[in-house]
Parts: sequence; C-alpha cells; structure tokens
Amino acid sequence: MRVLRVTGAFAAALAIFMALPLYAQSAHSRLNAPALLKRFDSLSRQLMCTCGCNMPLRNCNHTGHCNAWPQRDALDKLLLSGASDEEILKGFQHGFGAVADKGDAFAMARTPDYGYMQAQFKNGFGSQIMSIPQSNYLGVFAFLGFVLAVGVAALFIRKKRKKTDGNQTLQLLDDEHRAALLKKISAEES
Repeated sequence: MRVLRVTGAFAAALAIFMALPLYAQSAHSRLNAPALLKRFDSLSRQLMCTCGCNMPLRNCNHTGHCNAWPQRDALDKLLLSGASDEEILKGFQHGFGAVADKGDAFAMARTPDYGYMQAQFKNGFGSQIMSIPQSNYLGVFAFLGFVLAVGVAALFIRKKRKKTDGNQTLQLLDDEHRAALLKKISAEES
C-alpha cells in the first residue's frame, strides 16, 4: 500500500514538473539588461522566423544554418543601438534601406553564410514576418496538462482512500459446496 502511495505521488509530481518546461523558453539573446531582454522577448514573439519552421522568432530552436540567427543578431544590435519597437517592427516588415548595407546590426547577414538575407533586411520581409494572430498555445497546453495531472492524481488518491470492507467480498463457494466438489474430483481421479 505504501509503495502505491509513493508511486502515485511520484507520478503526480513528474506530470506536474513535465509541464513546467513549457514556460522555460530561452530568449536566444546575448543581451544582459533586463529591460532590453523584455523588449527582445516581446519583439521576438511578434516576428516570425523565416527558415520555414512556422514558429515565432523567439521559439525557433533550429541549430546550425538557420535564418533565425541573423534575425536575432540584428534584433539584439538594434535594441542596443536604441531603436524603438515600432522602428524595429516597421524595418523588419518594410526594410531598413541603405542602413542594412553598412549598419553593424546587419553584419551577420553580410557574411557568406547568410548573404542571401541581406536583400531581405534592405527591402523588408513583408507582412509574412509578423506572427499574427499572436497566441499563447504553450501556456494553454501547460495549463491543460497541469489540470489533467491534478485530476489524475485526485482520482488516484480518492481510489486509494476508499477502503474495502472485508464483509463485502464476494465468496464464490461456501464450505459445503467446496467439500462436495473436492469429493467429486477425488472420486474421478481414482
């Protein structure tokens, strides 16, 4: 009985803690200032990654050669340079113009690995860069997972607390019938 309680408690704790990493998303930024990190987080939720993953820039976790890296690098450097949120969003959507050719914020896009993105920074990514409608699907699923885990744990605890009464057990054979059957079996064997 004690083993079942410990196992049930462990399973419930595991289910609850499995939902927590859904909130622990990395910002993918090198910024240190809390105010800039909040702005980076907000802006990277509004911008889409253009690598084809169909995820907001904040959530794209592709490694290696991914379009998110120059986009995040530019976003970091634009925030450090003091650009406003509106200027950054407008620039990503409609282009940064000649600034993209010389600006330090777009240095990664001028490298041979990401040179194809230079034109997008200069002329704009268009309306597809915006992640509209914004949704909090991760938060919704984390909450639903938590509710489900609590419900399963409550049902498990409720089931274990109900004690069965010894008098309510079903007796298949009474002593008289049992003796008669044993006598019949022993007669057939001999």
